[in-house]
Amino acid sequence: MTLRPALLSLLLFATAGTAFAQQQTACPYVAWKSGFKGDARAQATCLLRPVKLYARLGETAPLPEFLAAHIGQRTDIAPARLRAWLAQQSVSEADVGGAVDAPLSRAVGRLAAPMARYFVIHDTSYPNFLLDAIPAHINDAGWDFNDFNIRNPALGSGPKGHVYVNRLGGSLQVRDFGTPGYASKLEKDKPSLTGLFLHVELVQPRNSVPGGGKGNDGLAPDPGFTPAQYERLALLYIAASVRRGTWLIPAFHAVLDTGFANGHDDPQNFSLSEWSAALFRLHAALRQADTGQ
Repeated sequence: MTLRPALLSLLLFATAGTAFAQQQTACPYVAWKSGFKGDARAQATCLLRPVKLYARLGETAPLPEFLAAHIGQRTDIAPARLRAWLAQQSVSEADVGGAVDAPLSRAVGRLAAPMARYFVIHDTSYPNFLLDAIPAHINDAGWDFNDFNIRNPALGSGPKGHVYVNRLGGSLQVRDFGTPGYASKLEKDKPSLTGLFLHVELVQPRNSVPGGGKGNDGLAPDPGFTPAQYERLALLYIAASVRRGTWLIPAFHAVLDTGFANGHDDPQNFSLSEWSAALFRLHAALRQADTGQ
């Protein structure tokens, strides 16, 4: 079925919000460095703390193998190689955030603005089925929210992220990775940071925690995401990192929002190990293609 304008408008609006004064951060921000405390891997370890019910954060844990080995290092995939591979797979560069040889966004309002260095993972937390069960067919092509209607004018009505990924692994760019755009309360509160963060929204429905407050959207499906979503998220991360020349620092939206009133609680039930495994497979395929083996 084609996604109706009203439904898609709500999906794109799901992560919008008003920032309030920040009380405490999960990861200390060092303004003069345009980043968080520690080297790239230390920052990722903090920014990828598990997100639990009601935006509670779990303890830090060692990064999975691929992320631990690559974050902050120079990428070893040439834009031309990635472009050729995408063409072989019939994947448009527009579906992975834009031209793979174009620069990423830069922090706004700065004379010597640094380039984007954070890759922020969100879930849409929408639609909310309230006290009804989440439908069994959310991973099928027949579910409305897996159908991105690119002709729908609602796509241009102010989405907050850069790319959306449905549960079939399809992606839709609503803002090029080269265009600054905020999608967290941290950036709303500190506008000069806008442009340092790239935002990817994974389609995930919710329903309410019984007795948890009227209209709450605390419960997510488990598993939270499909293998196809992890594969496309891996491709988006690789494409963005190739554009920067170094592997970006991944982060969870909820960690950035820590300390703000009404901060978001996404992504829920995200498996770092599954995403890391998808990154390992895709990176190996690209390296193999690069050597012609």
